[in-house]
Formats: sequence, structure tokens, C-alpha cells
Amino acid sequence: MDSRERIKAIFNHEEPDRVGFYDSPWEDTVELWEGEGLPKGVFIPDHFSMDIYTMGTDLSPRYEPIVYEEQDRWRIFRDSWGVKMKGWRGKSGVPDPIEPVATSLDDFKERVEPLLDPELPIRLSSSHYPFKADIEDVVDRFQQRFFVALGIIGPFELGRHMFGGLDRWLPFMIRHPKDASYVFMSMARLARDIARAGLEAGVDAVWVFDDVAYANGPFFSPKTYRDLLMPAHKIICDVFRDRSLPTILHTDGDVRMLIPSFIDAGFSVLQPLEAKANMDVRLLKEEYGNKLSYIGNIDAKVLSTNDISMIEKEVKSKIGVAGRGGGYVVGSDHSVPPGVQLKTYEAFVEFVRRYGTYPLKS
Repeated sequence: MDSRERIKAIFNHEEPDRVGFYDSPWEDTVELWEGEGLPKGVFIPDHFSMDIYTMGTDLSPRYEPIVYEEQDRWRIFRDSWGVKMKGWRGKSGVPDPIEPVATSLDDFKERVEPLLDPELPIRLSSSHYPFKADIEDVVDRFQQRFFVALGIIGPFELGRHMFGGLDRWLPFMIRHPKDASYVFMSMARLARDIARAGLEAGVDAVWVFDDVAYANGPFFSPKTYRDLLMPAHKIICDVFRDRSLPTILHTDGDVRMLIPSFIDAGFSVLQPLEAKANMDVRLLKEEYGNKLSYIGNIDAKVLSTNDISMIEKEVKSKIGVAGRGGGYVVGSDHSVPPGVQLKTYEAFVEFVRRYGTYPLKS
């Protein structure tokens, strides 16, 4: 059974030859691993025999970037969204916004929305996009080794970015819910059209990256999600759900109270299930059965201990429950941090193979 067949079976709640495997170490982590013996420049998904590959997309207005200042450790720049940022140089991490591209709906309509036209020839969604055959060929070639998902940054993440971070975006949502909904739907319509183009190119799933929570719970109430954000998520999901294809949601944090709404929005797979945010795939599997599939939940803090026996226990206990009847792809509950040694990660991968082969051992 190849990776594509395996993941399709898992997301269809069938038991294949083994559980799936997907993960994403930080660039810093890979650099450290290279110092510990990892061959330089290897393609990580191939090297560790992962099953899923994600093709990226660019929904941005594609403003010309500007670099204002560069130092040894950081730089200040304006990105393709028009947001002025301060970020690390030569180090993984999310840059901090300094100046947003928009502070009002009028700003969004003037500076961003006109550049979101799905028929601009630069976009995959355009009937004039000149490289559609290339995309189809790339999808086909990667599908010979992986289950291929189209990755799309979600409307909440994009609103947060354009408006300069959570401390600006959340108050805006509360004070101007109709305006926030307008931004969500505008971004979602472009995402929907690009998702449709990806589907036509042959991808196996859509993967929406939209962090809507932190360790103690969602950034907003379930009602706010349903009123403002769920309609935007739904029109993206519908493109794939209409073909009975998987729709994956990445969100950090404790999202337990939002899961019923995620299902109603059309998501069929949830990732990464942060253990440190009280997400436990075993309990979720018991509660939601075949309504959802799952990716992740192996505690990165446990991996970071480099304690092989603890890691074995973590992997065995979660595969043994979540893997039964399909529906589970093993991976860390966040990007693999630099504290995880190469030999530790190799042992982790070996445990995934040992305890994830069907029929699962008790």
C-alpha cells in the first residue's frame, strides 16, 4: 500500500497496513540534526517516510517587498501583504507586525480587496493562468510518493495579519462584526476559487491553516465563530466536501468547544491537537467517532525530554486507541522543536512503525 492509498483509507475510517505519519520540524531543528548526522539537504518527508505532502498557495495581494533595515539577528521589512514586520534572521519564528496594512474596512477595500481578483493571471484560479499543466504534472508526480493536500491560510489568520496582530484584530471583530465578516468572506471567496483550481489539478484534500485558539481555549465564543467565521470556512470546505474529499483544519490551542461547529463547517480532519492545550486524541476519538479524523497529538514536550521510554509510552498509548478503525495519522502536536535530538526523533519514527502496524497490538 502506498502513502496515498494509506491516507485515503485512514480518512475513510478504514484500517490500512499501518497508521499514517506526518510531521514538520522547524528549520532550526533540521540544522541541528545536520550537525548530529542527518545528511545535509535531504527532503525531510522522504527521509522519514512521511505520507502527506502539502502544496502551498499565495493568497496575498503580492505587494513588492521592502527591506527597511537589517541587523545581525533581525530585520525590518514590508511583506507581500503590505504589512510592516520585524523578524529574526537565520532563525525560525513568527515575525512581529509593526504596522498593519489595514485598520478599517475602508483600508481593506482600498489596499487589499482589489488585488484579490481570482481572475488575475498570476493566480491558479484564473482561466488565464499559464502554468496549469505544470501544476497538474507536479501534483501527479508528488502523488506517486505522497497523499497531496493543497494548503491555504485561513480567513482568521489573514485578517489577524492584515490588521496587525491579535491585539488589534480581536477588538475589531468585537466592535465591527459586520466589517470583520466582510473581510472573512472576501478572503474565503478567493480561497474557495483557488481550492477549486487545486481540485481540478487533482489534489487529494484541502488543508486550511487557521489558528483560532490558545492554550486556555478559543480566542472567541462558539457563537462568534458560527456567526462570523464559520460561513467563510464552509464555502472553502464545500468545494471538497461536494466530492466527498477530505478537508483538514490546522489550529493550535484548546478548541474542544468549537469542534461541533468545525464539523458543521465541513471539516473532516483536525490537526495538530496540542497536548499542552488539553487536546487528547483518545478522548476525541471516543466522543466523535467517525465524524472526524485526526493528525498529531504526540506531545512535543515529551519528545523534547529525549527520554526514549517516555516517548515510547506516549506513542503506544495514543496509537493503540486513536488508530483503531482508522482515522489517525501520527505526528507531533506542533512543529518539532530544536530540543529534540536526531536519535530521539529516529526512535520516535521507529515506535510509530512498531506500534502502528495493523492489526494493532493491545
